[in-house]
Amino acid sequence: MNNDLVREMGYIALATRLKRISDKMTHSTRLMYRNLNIDIEPNWYLVLVIVQQTPNISVMGIAEKLGFTHQSVITITNKMVKKDYLQVSKDEKDKRKTVFNLNQRAVEILPKIEQIWGYGKEVIYELLNEDISIIEHLEVLESNLEKASFGERILEKNN
Repeated sequence: MNNDLVREMGYIALATRLKRISDKMTHSTRLMYRNLNIDIEPNWYLVLVIVQQTPNISVMGIAEKLGFTHQSVITITNKMVKKDYLQVSKDEKDKRKTVFNLNQRAVEILPKIEQIWGYGKEVIYELLNEDISIIEHLEVLESNLEKASFGERILEKNN
């Protein structure tokens, strides 16, 4: 890419660069699913796996496992319920809590999606030139951001 300001800015544009990569991967994954006639969104696979592993899991349970906001998980799960991948019910002990289980449609499609994600794992490894050390850097970044946010750190330096 010529005249790529994000690349020119280097690590100061890290969030934008990560977002751009995420957008590219999400878009191509969505097209891939469409080409395979699989009616799911790219971010549903992890939710399907979590619900498969933890039946009757709540919105908060999913949010904690993914590190997503409560509202983000509600948005995703509402779409999945509409497409008949998730069954929604109330927790037997706490009727205020919404819990999820897989519907038959999800059970039937999961083996195919797991196969695709196996290929996806191979492709990511290839895209990274078989060097997954980026994961260690992301671990450090996420860990440090949990201690204090990016904005908090800037405000601290500004004082």
